Amino acid sequence: MAYGEDLMQTGRYREAGLVLARAGKCERALTAFEECLEWRQAVIVADQLNFTAQQFNQLARHLARECVDCNLVYLLRM
Repeated sequence: MAYGEDLMQTGRYREAGLVLARAGKCERALTAFEECLEWRQAVIVADQLNFTAQQFNQLARHLARECVDCNLVYLLRM
């Protein structure tokens, strides 16, 4: 688990999420996957956390907003 937290501190969120998920730290893994917009992994972890339909909806909306924001920044830099 400490390794996963170290990865989070250095901005390696995808790897951190994988390590944390394997260690059973699903809440922290979800945070990591949200940070790097790994929506597929976030949904898998949310399912392991037994999210309600409303929680899934909130997660999906949050990730969608973040993806749109990232795409806009990318397009503006072109």
